Amino acid sequence: MQVWELGPGRLMVAGVFSDLAVHHHPAVQVTVGGRGCLTVTRDGDVHDVCRLVVVGSGARHAVRSDSESAGLTLYFGLQTPQGIALNALARHRGQYRGIWIVDGGAELAEATATSLAANGPQAAADFLVDELCGMEGRCSGGPRAVHPQLRQAIEVVSTRVPDHVDVASVAGAVALSPDYLGRLCKQQTGISFSATIRWERLVTAVGHLIDGRSVTDAAHLAGFADGSHANKVCWEMTGAAPHEFAQAVRETQI
Repeated sequence: MQVWELGPGRLMVAGVFSDLAVHHHPAVQVTVGGRGCLTVTRDGDVHDVCRLVVVGSGARHAVRSDSESAGLTLYFGLQTPQGIALNALARHRGQYRGIWIVDGGAELAEATATSLAANGPQAAADFLVDELCGMEGRCSGGPRAVHPQLRQAIEVVSTRVPDHVDVASVAGAVALSPDYLGRLCKQQTGISFSATIRWERLVTAVGHLIDGRSVTDAAHLAGFADGSHANKVCWEMTGAAPHEFAQAVRETQI
């Protein structure tokens, strides 16, 4: 597995994900099978086979790939323009509650893999997002655009992690009541604002794993209470255990 941090709220992962449990997370996910098919499992254990899928924030899913797929996954937070645009697309075009299986996605999947090899992860991510948005003729600002104060609240969380963060303090920073922020987040992302905080800690922990830290140290540096809490959040939001990510990262760095 290879992992690239593309900037705040943006992450790219290349590798095999063959045994993920169904899960959900606040980020918008785009996965391509650069050379072969993906298996998308939706809530209720329903399976689809495709080459390109966009998963909206909060949608329960598992996208599995094998060594022949050349799987590539991008995660975009809803504080990013890409996340806002793709979330709107997933909810507008999605066939299954925020999961958009892109018809005829093989050509775009292969072109994205080619761009990654030739131009690097940032160029490949930009190319893929531009092509997906071009299918709809717009990139943001639609009827399902993220509320600006929710976007600001997510940005506040990303700047405060790994320190203590709670819903009340973030709500105060964006001039909302905690209850309203919670309702707004649930309405627009499908998950709680507390889950958004957990996701930001998890992304921070992944960054420390990339830097060579142990799972225990990465969890501590990301602000988790302990390794058990980090393990629970990782299962909840990725469908896998932290040690599996750590092992995969180490293998690519040998």
